[in-house]
Amino acid sequence: MRQADSTIKGYLYQFNKSIYEILQSKDDEIVTLEGVIEDIDIQSPTSLTTIQCKYHEDKKYQISSVVAPILEMLCHYCECSVLGKSVSYILYAYYEENVDTVSLESFSNFLESTNDKEILVKYFHRIYTIADSEILKIANKPQKSKDDKDKMLAYYKTNRNKLVLRTDILEFWKCFTYIPAEQFDALQEKIIQSFAEVVSVDTAEALYYPNAFSLVATISAKPNKDERNITKNALLDYLSTQKSVLLTKWTLEALDRVKLLRSKRDFLKAYFSSNSSVRAFVFSDDFLEKNQGTIFPFIIQYLDKYFKKRKLQKQPIFIFGDGSSTLLQTVLVSLYKYQKSVNTGLIGNEFIADSFICDTYCAADFACKMTQIKNISSEILEKCHVNQLYIIGENRYSLESSNYSIEHLDVADTETLKYLVWLSMRLEE
Repeated sequence: MRQADSTIKGYLYQFNKSIYEILQSKDDEIVTLEGVIEDIDIQSPTSLTTIQCKYHEDKKYQISSVVAPILEMLCHYCECSVLGKSVSYILYAYYEENVDTVSLESFSNFLESTNDKEILVKYFHRIYTIADSEILKIANKPQKSKDDKDKMLAYYKTNRNKLVLRTDILEFWKCFTYIPAEQFDALQEKIIQSFAEVVSVDTAEALYYPNAFSLVATISAKPNKDERNITKNALLDYLSTQKSVLLTKWTLEALDRVKLLRSKRDFLKAYFSSNSSVRAFVFSDDFLEKNQGTIFPFIIQYLDKYFKKRKLQKQPIFIFGDGSSTLLQTVLVSLYKYQKSVNTGLIGNEFIADSFICDTYCAADFACKMTQIKNISSEILEKCHVNQLYIIGENRYSLESSNYSIEHLDVADTETLKYLVWLSMRLEE
């Protein structure tokens, strides 16, 4: 695993744990990533299990390190007790020096003695009965001022010994399990072995695992809860349709970057060996902003290699994000100075699709097509006879079509992109 700060590493570990739990789930169970309750919710027709992941390679275990996630679970248990729901809670945590279990005594002692202001303000009104209606009203505010917090803290200081838990904590503890987590590489290996029960070990390691990682990261970021639901069969069905490694910022951060990029490059070799292919590139605004000074050199180098045989090769299409109009104009002027004519589809200031598509007398007239994403649709790309669509940077575009292949290359810089499309033989480290 590449070096990453502790926050990112925690996310990466959570994605791995999510994959593993999906693979271990039963056919009738639905796994919700970034669940309503915890990081992972597993729901069957008769039960609900919630899992919170914590991964800290550089921290020793302390009760204060795990109190917050346990309190979140206890708060949910208080709500469910009123509704009669049955839930199992799992805290799955890795520390440099870990423990096998968390004792109820150590947790209770912490609650009785803590002066942690954040813990007091955030959780105490949710697990204790608050007799003062004014304080309870303040406590339930979604946003609290400093004065609000001071009033709450003063109340707790005066009434601490009078507070009564809203539920039987012993009953909650029967539903709670602490599991010492495995080290990152060990969990990764278990996932690969699970995939190896379905496909070959090589396919499990080189294709299924990185693509599962990419999918889980993508699903976890969905705003709608229903879009974050997945089943074991759905995951395996999806992976069976993927023919090459999916490149996302998460897979490149978590896995062997060089190995992933080399694999993707090898897969793309056949695409870039064809002279007859029409290729379109969609550059995200974020990618363009980070690579303003190298976009034009990339396009020039691309044209010099892939549009030097005008009778054999096809003009590429370069599509800029809507927030990059100034950069687009700069690139157009630079191409003009290099005597590279461009079809922008513009008649005056208006984009005309037929002019952009322009099937007649095109070969001798221009070196490439170039416009912004707001002007483009899958229908226009189809009429331009696009064979391959490459989306560069984070995917925010919906240009699906059965008439061309789509490759999402969520890379950070043009040097990496040049390597993937065979403009460079060496990968910059």
